[in-house]
Amino acid sequence: MEVGYFATAMDEPFPVLTDLRLGTLKMDRNRKPAVTAELPNSFLGGSAPRLQLFVLQGIAFPALTSFVLSASRFRHLHLLDIPHAGYIPPEAMLTFLLPLHNLRGLTIGFSSPKSRPLQMSLPPLTHALLPSLTDFQFIGVDEYLVDFIARIDTPMLDSFRMTFFTDVIPHHSQIHKFIDRTDRLKAFIQAEVCLCSWEVQAIFKSPANPGLDIICDTSYCPVLSIVRLFEQFWPIPSGVEQLELCEEAWDVRDLLVDQEDLWLQLLIPFVSVKSLYVSKGLVPFVASVLENLTGESVTGVLPILDNLFLEGFGSSGLGEETIRSFVSMRQLSGHPVIVRRWERKSVPGSSSGGSPFR
Repeated sequence: MEVGYFATAMDEPFPVLTDLRLGTLKMDRNRKPAVTAELPNSFLGGSAPRLQLFVLQGIAFPALTSFVLSASRFRHLHLLDIPHAGYIPPEAMLTFLLPLHNLRGLTIGFSSPKSRPLQMSLPPLTHALLPSLTDFQFIGVDEYLVDFIARIDTPMLDSFRMTFFTDVIPHHSQIHKFIDRTDRLKAFIQAEVCLCSWEVQAIFKSPANPGLDIICDTSYCPVLSIVRLFEQFWPIPSGVEQLELCEEAWDVRDLLVDQEDLWLQLLIPFVSVKSLYVSKGLVPFVASVLENLTGESVTGVLPILDNLFLEGFGSSGLGEETIRSFVSMRQLSGHPVIVRRWERKSVPGSSSGGSPFR
């Protein structure tokens, strides 16, 4: 059913409605809405007093502000694939959200990199408070996110997911400052790094919260993107005790050759890692870096590593000789490492995030 016909049929109030999910089904080859759909101001009579969850995907809604603010118990707002015609500037978005004192879940997701601020504004002297927000997901250009989070404090936030439309993860101090202001986004003891030919993903987790999830759409040097990410969010990697490195696409290996220095820089921040898991496709790159360590760097890189889990270890020619020199030198240094086989059951990050429509 076309959005226009559907909206016309629902121009009367639904006073007991609590959950509402609307999305366009007509997609282009990139699974984005092929045409811009728009809800009229008269949708549901302009009011849904008991609404608690609203998911809007690929649809512009000019009356969104007044519609959501009509619900006194509103808790979850997920705006996905926001068309350029439905763009809301960061300052206007915050002004709209501030009265939602019970807001717990928020997604701001744009369909195009064209949706960006005309110019970057100076950070305000004080931050607006979103007191109940626990889950925040953003999809778009980094300039928008930086402008938005520079204005807010989210003391209860324990899940933060960023997806950028950019080739290389950007350097912005405001992102680090925002994370540093949020106490629950700290003390991560587990990290999962996944490299693809189209994106890189890093997930940081702790027993107390779902964690921090960063995705960068990239077709250029995925290892460099991860290195820059870790440089920006230091010291978060320094507390990680378990690290998983994997690749998701068979052709990603072509992008990883001749990058030994970058692989070394990737490992250096993880000074607390006790267990390192490496997928089969990445074993040659990680093993090469470890085998070439000499002198103090043998124990200076991954200094307290106890267990090295390699997918495929003991089969297909992947045996102890792959990493023999590193293991021997660690044994002599008094910091032995045990190499084990990793039976990987799932791809790291595969269960994280997800669309509210699922």
